Amino acid sequence: MGTSGNNLVRNVEVKDVVRSLDRFYCYNLAVMHWAGALANRLQGPAAFLLSSELEDVAEHSHTAAKALADRIGDLGGAVTADPGQLVERSPLTEFSLPASFSDVGTILRYAVKQVQAIIRAYGTFLDRVRGNDELSYQLVLRLLGDEVHREAEIEAALEDGAGPAGLGDRGLGA
Repeated sequence: MGTSGNNLVRNVEVKDVVRSLDRFYCYNLAVMHWAGALANRLQGPAAFLLSSELEDVAEHSHTAAKALADRIGDLGGAVTADPGQLVERSPLTEFSLPASFSDVGTILRYAVKQVQAIIRAYGTFLDRVRGNDELSYQLVLRLLGDEVHREAEIEAALEDGAGPAGLGDRGLGA
């Protein structure tokens, strides 16, 4: 635990910050596993159009989870260790595979709902720690920026008929 670093956290409880960051950690690990499980099941056009996107999602989510875990450790906390609790502790109300493994539109509509959920959770957290924990604020602000960009790409792809147009380097998932 970084005593001087923790002294930089003001007007919010460090344990509350750790709890929120752990929720985001859980979300990102759940998304990483979701992307892998979905990639394993893709069929038809979705297999052709989304396979590499899902690899990118898994990699991005793993990187985000690691950054969150590092910050949690800096604050003297520990991440959730039980994989069975990842979804339960995340900001999501439900998390499952989409209804279709071949319909790109169905997959993208499901993914955008999950992205929008984490955008709201990140935004709420930022409102709470702004000016009180700048290191956590900057980390989550960067993650929020990635998710806002991802949401825009998914929505553009949906507007273009759920094809590959509009999907950039992180167009799917969280």
